[in-house]
Amino acid sequence: MSSPLRMSRLRLAIGGLGLALGLGVAFFLLPDASQQLAQKLRAKREAELNRNQQVQRLKELQQLADRIRRGRETLADLESRLPRGSAGELQWTLSKQLHELAQKHGLRLQTIKYGLPSREGSRGTDLEAIDVEFVAIGVYASHKAFMLELEGSGLPFAVRDGRLEESPEGARLDIVLRAFRKAGTPDREEEA
Repeated sequence: MSSPLRMSRLRLAIGGLGLALGLGVAFFLLPDASQQLAQKLRAKREAELNRNQQVQRLKELQQLADRIRRGRETLADLESRLPRGSAGELQWTLSKQLHELAQKHGLRLQTIKYGLPSREGSRGTDLEAIDVEFVAIGVYASHKAFMLELEGSGLPFAVRDGRLEESPEGARLDIVLRAFRKAGTPDREEEA
């Protein structure tokens, strides 16, 4: 019976050694593997977050590029429609349009004043601005229709200032427009 006892002791020793090796693996290798897995998962999440941020940034840049492209196209279209004649021709065109619209809407133009052509604010370009100040008298509804049609006329101007007041003659509309034209050659002030 000593041989089965020896076999049992041997098995017990081998089992104990296996248990010790298993515990060693569990204490030393598993935490390291778990830590590496956690690091890999964290790195994966960070990479996905970074990728999502980069995709979002790319979308924003593409939208910005589209807006810039549309802005350039709009600017090129606007510049192509600007009158290229003299300041007098622009004044004549504006005056004619203002008188036609005023007559159409039952308004009376009291005054129209033109400022001198100026390149202030557009240095280095061939744009020239002319201030146009006019006073129209009539009823409010006519002023509204007049201004809506003037804005849709396609004339190269922007409303710089406006004031609507009551007067003994009716509603008085004081407007200052800034009309634009292509002057021809850009300023060369940098060279002087």
